[in-house]
Amino acid sequence: MGAALTCPSPCPPVATDAGCPPARTEGAGGKVCRLERGSPGHSSEVISPEILKMRAALFCIFTYLDTKTLLRAAEVCKDWKFVARHPAVWTRVLLENARVSSKFLAMLSQWCTQMHSLTLQNLKPRQRGKKESKEDYMKSTRGCLEAGLESLLKATGSNLLILRISHCPNVLTDRSLWLASCYCRALQAVTYRSSTDPVGHEVIWALGAGCRDIISLQVAPLHPCQQPTRFSNRCLQMIGRCWPHLRALGVGGAGCGVQGLASLARNCMRLQVLELDHVAEINQEVAAEVCREGLKGLEMLVLTSTPVTPKALLHFNSVCRNLKSIVVQVGIVDYFKEPHSPEAKKMFEEMVNKLQALRKRPGFSKILHIKVEGGC
Repeated sequence: MGAALTCPSPCPPVATDAGCPPARTEGAGGKVCRLERGSPGHSSEVISPEILKMRAALFCIFTYLDTKTLLRAAEVCKDWKFVARHPAVWTRVLLENARVSSKFLAMLSQWCTQMHSLTLQNLKPRQRGKKESKEDYMKSTRGCLEAGLESLLKATGSNLLILRISHCPNVLTDRSLWLASCYCRALQAVTYRSSTDPVGHEVIWALGAGCRDIISLQVAPLHPCQQPTRFSNRCLQMIGRCWPHLRALGVGGAGCGVQGLASLARNCMRLQVLELDHVAEINQEVAAEVCREGLKGLEMLVLTSTPVTPKALLHFNSVCRNLKSIVVQVGIVDYFKEPHSPEAKKMFEEMVNKLQALRKRPGFSKILHIKVEGGC
């Protein structure tokens, strides 16, 4: 038997909307009477207790619905529409795998004044016209959703705590974070991942100036990235200065080096989760330099498509005493420019075997997780 749905306490007040037809109510003697529009007593629509109870029940249920279902629920009937478009049920908004317009986002903003979580993932622009060149299409759709996003962010303001933007190439740029810094100053968790417009140090500075309470930040560029060096050591240094109380951080890209990582470790002393995505090889020297500056409270280290040596992992485990999990996800393409050659495959297999051998060491069997993509 499934778990019963419980009503959030307290439920939002069930009001009436002016667009409803004349309502009936009980008069003296239990007779049903009707309040007509224009009558002296019709300051607002009066509805029956049964309708009020039904709407209250719908509020309790609709708070569990996702964005797509809420939009459909509004088309069922008048009462469902009233509840489905009440700001109290639009606290978590998720839009993914869809073609949306800026006007659509602006329309949503009228119901999202109490939104605390917004996720935009894999959003696509309008389809390319038959006679439209690729260059013109890319130019006309660049940042095309940002006006609608601004309406959403402005509507929710400081209610927004979580913002996630991922896999929305070209239609949403790092200007999205600049907008968030202007309107949503209570943000606590931010994810921005793009293959076309990775975040730069200017936007990080603006976000840091406007949103000082962020404790979780995921800004590693998506691979392959059209601007692989835009996210650089300067970005890492800026992150450390802006948010010294960070708990979780995901960064990466070809522009990240030992200087930036060391600065980050020195400034973010409370960091508990660190993910490095497509960073240059982490060897023992790099691990020693970074750990010398900080990471003493690190609990989870994730290396995604980041080459790492066994000695580096041993160093992290010996210095970061609170480590509970080390996740290494590598592929042969992370090590070799010609991954299909027999020599590359043989060498990669030897590297993986050395990493796997670490699991036999005391203290590694439970915390080290190795995921290999191809080559073995």
